[in-house]
Amino acid sequence: MTYYIVYVFDMANLSGNTNLISSGVQYALFIIFTTITFFFVDRTGRRPLLIYGAIGMGICMFVVGGVLGTYGTYIPGGVDGNLNVIRQVTGHPAHVVIAFSYLLVIVYALTLAPIAWVYAAECWSLETRATGMALASVANWLFNFAIGLFLPPGFHNISWKLFIIFGTLCFGASIQAYFTYPETARKSLEEIERLFSKGGPKPWRTKPGDSLLDQKVAEVQEAQIKGESTTGRMGSFGHKELTA
Repeated sequence: MTYYIVYVFDMANLSGNTNLISSGVQYALFIIFTTITFFFVDRTGRRPLLIYGAIGMGICMFVVGGVLGTYGTYIPGGVDGNLNVIRQVTGHPAHVVIAFSYLLVIVYALTLAPIAWVYAAECWSLETRATGMALASVANWLFNFAIGLFLPPGFHNISWKLFIIFGTLCFGASIQAYFTYPETARKSLEEIERLFSKGGPKPWRTKPGDSLLDQKVAEVQEAQIKGESTTGRMGSFGHKELTA
């Protein structure tokens, strides 16, 4: 949606500079809400952002598609002569389309946009990380290129149904994340490698933290506290003997 949000706003009866300015707002939303993610990404963990982000985007897609399909008017010659935009809504339905388009951008900026790169980097070992991230970048831009080519004829041929398809894919992505993506937040590289190894824990049973390294640190700190307490009691006992 973000690539062709100008087309979406054409469908919502925006035109001219109003359309361009409204479309540009999405980039400001990206900057603001992606920055906000920085402050809670480690507390929340990776799985909730992947799962609920995809669900939130799917809902927005369904709402936009449903409104366009229910209240939209077919424009045979295309809106303003643009044959890729053949459906348009006005009034309150148009406001709903605009609002949920922005909401989709916000949800994406808070969840999948940043976390996908974080998760991709954490899944690879130190030896394979450079190659793995290079492959992830190549795949990302190849699919972006494919989507860029597919969307205009998609809008022309199936119009609002395109949003239903993408909404369904978003829900499918949330299911995949739930069953196949283990939690990697606040875990060491060795633990992450074990998460993806055969015989590792079920992804839906993993959670942020619970790192073996953190447990070892806690055990050492507890032993130090006990040692200091024992030393203190022994020193007090020896002082009493000397006094006697």
